[in-house]
Amino acid sequence: MSNTSITYVIHVAATSEQLWNALTSAEALAKNWGRIESTWTKGAPVSEVDESGRVLWRGEVRRSEPPRVLSYTFDVTGINEPTTDVTVEIGPPVSPTAPGSQVVQLRLTQSGFADGSQLMAGCARAWPEILSSVKTYLETGRPLGFAWKH
Repeated sequence: MSNTSITYVIHVAATSEQLWNALTSAEALAKNWGRIESTWTKGAPVSEVDESGRVLWRGEVRRSEPPRVLSYTFDVTGINEPTTDVTVEIGPPVSPTAPGSQVVQLRLTQSGFADGSQLMAGCARAWPEILSSVKTYLETGRPLGFAWKH
């Protein structure tokens, strides 16, 4: 088994604090991803629950350094694959071209996939949609509303 990972980097017209809030606030997560439950403190449980109350995935917060680094384990219910690790890094502001605006870099890495992982394929499809929705939500006030969202 190899340690395969996926990484996405996007730039968001927002402050680090606004981006952190969009990634940890239950309200913002519900608009852009699903019902994610956690206090987002080191050692806290984290899980996504569907409308019927079924846990879709669960994990544990490994690192929480607002508003810069968030890391947690990701274990999908009912899939016989290893637990993976998700790490979100929010960079310091970068120089935007528009005067008066602030832009930060978001880097998301999910690692620990097995070779041939079906989970990896699903996550490789879902993360761009989730991150695009978060970006759009922060920049326009409206999430994208992808059909897969719970």
